[in-house]
Amino acid sequence: MHYRFQHRDQIYQVAVDRQGEGYQVTVDGQSHQAEILDSQPGKLSLRLNGKPVTLYWAGQGGDKWISLDGCTYRLEKPSPRHFRDSGELSGGEAVRAPMPAQVRAVEIGEGDAVEKGQTLLLLEAMKMEIRIRAPRAGRLRRLLVSAGQTVEKEELLAEIGE
Repeated sequence: MHYRFQHRDQIYQVAVDRQGEGYQVTVDGQSHQAEILDSQPGKLSLRLNGKPVTLYWAGQGGDKWISLDGCTYRLEKPSPRHFRDSGELSGGEAVRAPMPAQVRAVEIGEGDAVEKGQTLLLLEAMKMEIRIRAPRAGRLRRLLVSAGQTVEKEELLAEIGE
């Protein structure tokens, strides 16, 4: 599963992948091994990189608070404003998410030629499949998402250019 979280002005990419009995957690390219030892509401006992840790958490709306090693962090879903500003377009046409969703499949790769109306991505939201189609013919300049990733409304997914 892929997530994006915002803490203050910093956006973090987080991937959580099952690995044997535990998980591999990758935060902005840095990998950590995690094993859940005990789970209770608001509390997780983990073995993180071989070291036992206790993580406390709470959530309200889209915000989460995590307390770890005496420090408390507020994690927010990145704001749509931040998504719009984060992807400078280089003369191409933006392809954005129409609503919060999860990327189910990526049908095309960077550099591939696309036809107007061709399916680029499959998203899933509220048990509905949403086909994201090319708004025009051209070449896929940038692909900014991968299968399993969660996206927000107006998040930049891809860019199509000449």
